[in-house]
Amino acid sequence: MTDYERTVRVLDGPWADKAFPNGEETTKGVISRRITTLYEKDGYLCEEVVTREYRENDYLDTSTNKRVMKING
Repeated sequence: MTDYERTVRVLDGPWADKAFPNGEETTKGVISRRITTLYEKDGYLCEEVVTREYRENDYLDTSTNKRVMKING
Protein backbone atom coordinates (compact mmCIF):
# COMPACT_ATOMS: atom_id res chain seq x y z
CA MET A 1 0.00 0.00 0.00
CA THR A 2 2.81 2.45 0.77
CA ASP A 3 4.02 2.10 -2.84
CA TYR A 4 1.08 4.29 -3.88
CA GLU A 5 1.01 6.64 -0.90
CA ARG A 6 0.32 10.26 -1.84
CA THR A 7 -1.90 13.21 -0.95
CA VAL A 8 -4.52 14.26 -3.49
CA ARG A 9 -6.47 17.53 -3.46
CA VAL A 10 -10.12 17.13 -4.40
CA LEU A 11 -10.40 19.69 -7.17
CA ASP A 12 -11.83 17.85 -10.16
CA GLY A 13 -12.96 14.50 -11.43
CA PRO A 14 -16.14 12.49 -10.84
CA TRP A 15 -15.82 12.54 -7.04
CA ALA A 16 -15.56 16.33 -6.80
CA ASP A 17 -18.11 16.92 -9.57
CA LYS A 18 -20.76 14.77 -7.85
CA ALA A 19 -20.21 15.62 -4.18
CA PHE A 20 -18.77 19.14 -4.38
CA PRO A 21 -19.79 20.88 -7.62
CA ASN A 22 -18.39 24.41 -7.77
CA GLY A 23 -16.41 23.60 -4.62
CA GLU A 24 -19.54 23.40 -2.45
CA GLU A 25 -21.15 20.46 -0.71
CA THR A 26 -24.50 19.56 -2.31
CA THR A 27 -27.39 18.87 0.05
CA LYS A 28 -30.60 19.39 -1.96
CA GLY A 29 -32.47 16.10 -1.96
CA VAL A 30 -29.54 14.33 -0.24
CA ILE A 31 -30.46 12.18 2.77
CA SER A 32 -26.95 10.94 3.57
CA ARG A 33 -23.46 10.67 2.16
CA ARG A 34 -21.01 7.84 2.95
CA ILE A 35 -17.30 7.41 2.29
CA THR A 36 -15.84 3.92 2.71
CA THR A 37 -12.06 3.53 2.87
CA LEU A 38 -10.27 0.16 2.86
CA TYR A 39 -6.68 0.18 4.08
CA GLU A 40 -3.95 -2.07 5.42
CA LYS A 41 -2.72 -1.69 9.00
CA ASP A 42 -0.55 -4.06 11.02
CA GLY A 43 -1.18 -6.97 8.62
CA TYR A 44 -4.95 -6.52 8.60
CA LEU A 45 -7.37 -5.27 5.98
CA CYS A 46 -9.33 -2.53 7.75
CA GLU A 47 -12.40 -0.51 6.85
CA GLU A 48 -13.34 3.03 7.84
CA VAL A 49 -16.84 4.33 7.09
CA VAL A 50 -17.67 8.02 7.53
CA THR A 51 -21.35 8.96 7.16
CA ARG A 52 -23.04 12.35 7.06
CA GLU A 53 -26.82 12.33 7.58
CA TYR A 54 -28.69 15.51 6.67
CA ARG A 55 -31.57 16.63 8.91
CA GLU A 56 -33.48 19.80 8.02
CA ASN A 57 -30.85 22.58 8.38
CA ASP A 58 -28.27 20.45 10.17
CA TYR A 59 -26.24 17.26 9.76
CA LEU A 60 -24.85 14.45 11.92
CA ASP A 61 -21.43 12.91 11.21
CA THR A 62 -20.51 9.41 12.40
CA SER A 63 -17.53 7.16 11.73
CA THR A 64 -16.70 3.51 12.33
CA ASN A 65 -13.44 1.58 12.01
CA LYS A 66 -13.07 -2.19 11.98
CA ARG A 67 -10.64 -4.95 11.09
CA VAL A 68 -12.00 -7.01 8.22
CA MET A 69 -9.46 -9.83 8.00
CA LYS A 70 -5.82 -10.73 8.52
CA ILE A 71 -3.89 -10.48 5.24
CA ASN A 72 -0.24 -11.06 6.21
CA GLY A 73 1.27 -14.02 8.06
